[in-house]
Amino acid sequence: MKRIKPSILLFILIILTLGFSRCTNKPDKQAVSDQLSLKIASIATDSTLTVGEPILQLDLIDQLYQKGNGLLSQKWDAENNVRELLSAIENATQNGLNPEDYHLTSINYLIEKIANSNPTSAEDVAELELLLTDSFLLLASHLAAGKTNATKIDPQWNAAKRDLEINWPTFVDSVLQAEKIAETLESLVPHHFQYTNLQKALLKYRSIQADGGWAAFNPTEPKLVKGMSHPDVILLRNRLAKTQGFISIDTSDSTLFDESLHQQLLIFQRRNGLTPDGTLGPKTVEALNITVDQRIETIAANLERWRWIDDSLGAKHIMVNIADFNMQLIENRKVVFETEAIVGRTYRRTPVFSSMMTFMVLNPDWTVPPTILNNDIIPAVRKNIRYLAQKNMKVITREGKEVDPSKIDWQKASSGNFPYMIRQMPGKDNALGQVKFMFPNSHNVYIHDTPTRDLFNQTERTFSSGCIRINRPIEFAKILVETHPSVAAEDIDRLLKQPNPKTIRFTQAIPVHLIYLTSWADDEGTVYFRPDIYDRDAILVAALKQAYERPNLAAN
Repeated sequence: MKRIKPSILLFILIILTLGFSRCTNKPDKQAVSDQLSLKIASIATDSTLTVGEPILQLDLIDQLYQKGNGLLSQKWDAENNVRELLSAIENATQNGLNPEDYHLTSINYLIEKIANSNPTSAEDVAELELLLTDSFLLLASHLAAGKTNATKIDPQWNAAKRDLEINWPTFVDSVLQAEKIAETLESLVPHHFQYTNLQKALLKYRSIQADGGWAAFNPTEPKLVKGMSHPDVILLRNRLAKTQGFISIDTSDSTLFDESLHQQLLIFQRRNGLTPDGTLGPKTVEALNITVDQRIETIAANLERWRWIDDSLGAKHIMVNIADFNMQLIENRKVVFETEAIVGRTYRRTPVFSSMMTFMVLNPDWTVPPTILNNDIIPAVRKNIRYLAQKNMKVITREGKEVDPSKIDWQKASSGNFPYMIRQMPGKDNALGQVKFMFPNSHNVYIHDTPTRDLFNQTERTFSSGCIRINRPIEFAKILVETHPSVAAEDIDRLLKQPNPKTIRFTQAIPVHLIYLTSWADDEGTVYFRPDIYDRDAILVAALKQAYERPNLAAN
């Protein structure tokens, strides 16, 4: 099917929306109504129209086309509505979506066919009507809540969801009557600044794609460092320039790995979650060889994740990006505190969810959760009965009485038949460090300090059993009590010197969002990528490439 030129399209639309006044043998309203009735009835058993397109929102369309005076009324009888819808479909790429998911080629085909037919087929008009309605419902729902089902794609994704509470039949009717298709669809796009920034990044990478992208980078030298002269340096400079702009040459020798190139390589490494050592090694070469198409897919996947997430994260909120090993305290769009984080191992993944932080505990003890008890502690005690004493741990009954570890048959012990708790006392070696930050959740996950601070020197920090360890917990604690009526920041140091746990409840709960984003961008559209540590991108990218996803709008 060939695409129709915009100028011809506008002429055709005027003909269509004036009731085919320039067609000598136009179908009357009754004929179109009859065809709409027949089509709606037939697609109940076979959703595919004669043009080969499936109608995905039959139940909702059936509600929309209610009979009035014996006729099923046409909905798309205003030229402006059709023009704005087609423009929105063509611009779906700005949201990382595929225009062909919204019947674009078939709609254009039918418009041209109708314009060139005499007499005009009532069946064609009815099919065009259904395609326009279905495409609007699909695009609107995908912008409002995502093309894909978050829980099907990622069962561990439980972040606060977008819920626009739309009554779709009333919504569609009112939008068409007001002739505000473009304005309405734009209002459904996530309002979070991170979404807008990613759109800017997507536009830049589509421009790079249109310009041919970048060639495979295959250096002959296994390692390049500043000061070396090698022909591979020219290839490196050209590759970095594709995404980072022109790179000046400090000397007349273009093969010299100079300071300017060294700084640009550091920038690339930081933007891609690599160790910023300024050395061209295997991991950096691997990142350089990720194609522009793959980068666009990653950006599109993360735009979809933002369509899953509630617009209102809280004027003041805590955000942990698991894939970036990073925690931020954000207030009115500004990052007021940021620190490195350690997240769950690949086999003990940190879950994605939202909650409310209500209190923190200084000098916390630690009650070992069942998974760690069964997989780590009990096996360790079997090997070394002194393990508990060495770790400052005690065996406690449910009533709080201490039990002698030597009196327990550890060979038979397991989390399923172990009637005790194991608790690590406060101290410098406590697994939670000097402070923990609590937000009720079913995952038994929270944010805390750690005694193993050297791990923060690693670039990839998947070392925990699911909880979030942060690098500057005391500073974070002091910031959180700035508005507390009875605890001041200077009190924290004094309280930490006391031997027992001290609970500090916040006067206002703070929203906490543990999310998973493998790309994001700043206000200028400069994009950052991170390795997909939990292998969550591939299934989402594949789902976005599938032609159709049937959203359940009729139930809303």
